[in-house]
Amino acid sequence: IVDRAHEQYAGALDAAHAAGIVGGAAGQSGRNEDYVLSTLEHLKALGIRDHWLEEVARRVAPL
Repeated sequence: IVDRAHEQYAGALDAAHAAGIVGGAAGQSGRNEDYVLSTLEHLKALGIRDHWLEEVARRVAPL
């Protein structure tokens, strides 16, 4: 669920821009890269593909 009115909503980022942000970010729960990869694993287990998030993960991997 997305709250487009939330102050932290980033809008429509392209995968390259998102990967640049994710690649260098971390929070209290760890690295954002790990969160992206974990999210993809859980989506896959549910039979859901998110092509945009897969592209972000692909771009973050070499960083």
